[in-house]
Amino acid sequence: MYNGKELVNSLIYLGIVVFLPFIFSFFSIFTLLFKREKKSLEALSISYLFGIFFSLGALSSLLFIVTTQDLAFGWATTLNIKASELSNFLNAIAIWKSFCSSCIVDEHLAKISEFIRLGGAISKEQIKNAKELGSWWKFLAMAIVTYGILFRAILYLIVKFVNKEQKVNIISDKNEESLEEISSEYNNKITQNELKNRVFRVIPYYTNIPAILKNTPDAKDIVVVVKSWEPPILDFFDFLEELQNENKNAKISIFLSGLNGKADKENIDIWLRKLNELRLNYEIIV
Repeated sequence: MYNGKELVNSLIYLGIVVFLPFIFSFFSIFTLLFKREKKSLEALSISYLFGIFFSLGALSSLLFIVTTQDLAFGWATTLNIKASELSNFLNAIAIWKSFCSSCIVDEHLAKISEFIRLGGAISKEQIKNAKELGSWWKFLAMAIVTYGILFRAILYLIVKFVNKEQKVNIISDKNEESLEEISSEYNNKITQNELKNRVFRVIPYYTNIPAILKNTPDAKDIVVVVKSWEPPILDFFDFLEELQNENKNAKISIFLSGLNGKADKENIDIWLRKLNELRLNYEIIV
C-alpha cells in the first residue's frame, strides 16, 4: 500500500507477521509439555506447518516487493518510546546480528525513520536518507526467517519426534494353547515364550470405558480383544485413546481373534496397514 507520501510503518508488519505468531507458537509449547494426546499433537503439528508456509509466503511477498519497488520504511507509535529504546529492543531479538551485521536496526536508523502520522509528510532529512530507510527490509526478512520459519520448524520437528511413527511389533503365536483361551475373559495370564512374565488385563472391545475399568482387576498391561475379520474403524481407535488416557502408564496390546482361533494373514495385514497409516504404536498379538 506504499504510495510515496508517507513511510511504511514497520511495527505493523512486525506485529502481524512476526510477534503475534511467535507468541501463539510460544504458548503452544505448554500444550506440547502437558497435553500429549495424539489428536492434540497432530493438531499442533498441522498448525506449525501452516505457520511455516504462511511465513514463507510473507517472506516471498516481502522480497518480491522490495525488489520491484523502492520502499521507504519507518516506524510510528502513540506510545512514548524513544528511538534508542526501540533500537535496543530490536537488537536484543536480532539473534542473527553476529553473522549479518547489516540486518539490524541501529539507533541512527531508528532515529531517522521515526515519523508522526499527523500531517503524513516525509521530512527533508528522511528524503535525504531515503536509501537508508529502505534497509529496514533486511531486519524484517531475518525476523521472519528466524521467528516465523526456523522457530516453528524446530517446534514442528519436536512434535513429530514426540509423536513419531514407530514400528508395530507383531508377536507371533508359536504356542497356541494359552492364546486361544483369550476371548471375553477378564483375568488371564499369558505364559507363552514371547509373553513370559507379563500379566495382562484382558478385555473385549466395548465402548463403555468406566464399566470396563470398574469390573477388571488392576494390571500393568492391557490386551484388547477384537475380531480380526471386522475392519479397523476409527471408533475403535478413539476407544483405545480413551483407554490410554485412563491408564497413562499401561502398555496396550491388540489381540486379533480369528474365526477358528487364529487370525488370517490377510486380516492381520489390513490391521497393520491401518495402524501404520494412523502412526499408532500398538502391539499386535496374533
